[in-house]
Amino acid sequence: MQGGIYTREKCPICGGKINKRVRDGIVCPNHPEIRASKFITKFKKTFINFKSFDKAERFLTFLQVGVSSYDPRDYQKDIPLGFSNLMEKYWKDKTVESTNRRGEKERKIKKGTKKNYTGYKKYFCSYFKNRNIKEIAEDEGLIDDAFNNLVNVGNKTKDNYRSFLNDFFTWVWSKNRKAFLKAQVLQPELEPFKYTLGYRKRVSKEVQYEILEEIKRISYHINPKIYLGVKWLCTYISVRPGEMIALKEGDINLMTHDLNFPSPKENEWKSVPLIPEDVEIIRSMPRGLPPMPFFRHVKGISGVAENEPFGEKYLYKWWVKGCFNLGIKGVDLYGGTKHSTTTALAKKTTSGKKYSPEQIRKFGTQQKTNKAFDRYFDTDDEQARDLYIDAVPKKVATILQPNISDGKNGKLLNFKD
Repeated sequence: MQGGIYTREKCPICGGKINKRVRDGIVCPNHPEIRASKFITKFKKTFINFKSFDKAERFLTFLQVGVSSYDPRDYQKDIPLGFSNLMEKYWKDKTVESTNRRGEKERKIKKGTKKNYTGYKKYFCSYFKNRNIKEIAEDEGLIDDAFNNLVNVGNKTKDNYRSFLNDFFTWVWSKNRKAFLKAQVLQPELEPFKYTLGYRKRVSKEVQYEILEEIKRISYHINPKIYLGVKWLCTYISVRPGEMIALKEGDINLMTHDLNFPSPKENEWKSVPLIPEDVEIIRSMPRGLPPMPFFRHVKGISGVAENEPFGEKYLYKWWVKGCFNLGIKGVDLYGGTKHSTTTALAKKTTSGKKYSPEQIRKFGTQQKTNKAFDRYFDTDDEQARDLYIDAVPKKVATILQPNISDGKNGKLLNFKD
């Protein structure tokens, strides 16, 4: 059989090698009373030191019996299959920058996702340390204990941890498929955590219009694109705030009247038809070179360089200011724009139309699988454009009654039954 047990010790009497194997150890061939006290188990590419012959022998037998699944990495000092070591390689692979076809720098995971993943990575590395990944995979209790150890964490957040860990395991198994199949080690199957999402607070189109007008009043002289960005989030409900902020000058096609999003969250091309009034607004604005961010700062803003892109929460901050001035509480940017517009479109709109949930999903939110053909020819554009026209916040007969305020918070809006 392969492998053996050896020692580097020499006989203190004759100076010769101690290399004669006996039933319970290794002795000097010339002086049998001299026995080795340190042993090396050698098996293929593996060398492990022992201070006990019995332990060295048992380990050799273990390797010989499991020769079909033998993996030298399981016994290396630098622990290449250790959880934390693999996690560092995974993290480097996921966060390394690459250049896309447009010459832009991009990562496999986006900025916001990376922030969350950093916390998940820190927790799991602290919990599993450098435990062999195979051992973790073969013992479901270890993974269960890791999630049970997450105290004061809801199921929605736990499921985010699960999603991260599942992506890590998928990456590890893709890199070690042959070795793990040989060892009959299967990728862990992590069951999703059940949870119920809370509802965002929404507003009527009338209130949405009032907020948008307030944002225009307080920001238009600073930068018209602040108002425009929020207006577009109210109108083009298929676009998320992060996607809107990332819009480039070159992503706006005034020949076809489209906004193009080549790298949205869904990782599929997204094209949004512009309504006529927004086409005219864009044409009235100074344009930049194609790679420049469309939503960028102008000269004169304290602490911000000219032409720098809006920050991730820049539109959100102005939304909060507008709501505060009107005395509206608890309505975030996402709930007050996309969610509120989607709800309002299912009711009778100002044009007298009423959109079905399927129309809103297909033409408005675009929650569907796009085909390559859709990039160049979309027969649904006109229906989508009609829907977006009705999505624009407009001044209509309101159910809101302005109260006299204290002069600090601006106009306070009350709802009447």
